[in-house]
Amino acid sequence: MALPPLYKYLSVEGAKKTLGTNTFRHAKPSSFNDIEDLTVASIFPEGEEAAVAAISAHFVDIIVANLHKPPTCGTPQMRAKVALLQGIFRDNPGAAAIVKQEMSKNPETAGLNVESLRALCKSTLTWINEFMQGYRVLCVTTHQASEAMWSGYAGGHKGIVLRIEANADKDSKFQLFHPVTYREKRPSLYKDAVGFMKSSVFADQEALKRDMIDKIVYAKTLKWEYEGEYRLAIPLGADEEPWETLKFHPEEITELYLGLAMDEADRADILAKAKALNPGIAVFQMKRGADGKLAVDPSE
Repeated sequence: MALPPLYKYLSVEGAKKTLGTNTFRHAKPSSFNDIEDLTVASIFPEGEEAAVAAISAHFVDIIVANLHKPPTCGTPQMRAKVALLQGIFRDNPGAAAIVKQEMSKNPETAGLNVESLRALCKSTLTWINEFMQGYRVLCVTTHQASEAMWSGYAGGHKGIVLRIEANADKDSKFQLFHPVTYREKRPSLYKDAVGFMKSSVFADQEALKRDMIDKIVYAKTLKWEYEGEYRLAIPLGADEEPWETLKFHPEEITELYLGLAMDEADRADILAKAKALNPGIAVFQMKRGADGKLAVDPSE
């Protein structure tokens, strides 16, 4: 699917660095101003008491369905406990029904209670958030004349907006932008507590982390919907040194919009840098229309 026009708001300082170094800054999730934006609000939708009851009712079924699959739990203690139960159920299939009945009466027999579930959720959040710090994210928007964004992200109209167009012939990374989905609440990472437990015990944990990135990076709450955001999330390589800036193809910056409150000295400097980067760049000047709303004039 073709991408819509995408724009990047920059302050004066950010504009000079971006155009002068031919790089965009790609943020770590932990450096975002809206910290809630890239953290996990919930693991599963149920309350803790209901989750313990659901897991207790299905825990044995999960193990029986995976009798020959090595457990991948995060702690050695949990892996040992699951492996022990697998061995018992393989040797004596009738034991599963007995253990399941006992667990339904008393979840504590398997160490299942609210506190243990909280601890498991906490450890899950920890490794997910640590995993996310191995990503770098570039945020753009579909709006080049947003009053709120010019005020907030472009230094009170003193900065600029750049249009980004991916060069497909050069296999540009900018082809990989994806839209952000806006919801009243951030989505739970798991459909329910039983799915969470099954994944915690038997899933490929590295693959699971990668699958969760879409739910975390590309989801925001409705209060941010006005931004019309797209994001590009790039993982660090296995042996790659951490980085915060990444070069782009100069011809991919096709349009420059100058803030209506820009200082003349900054305007001249930014124009020079933009033309040196891409001599064919189209330049526009932001202004106020007769209705007081932001409008665009060709500038150069």
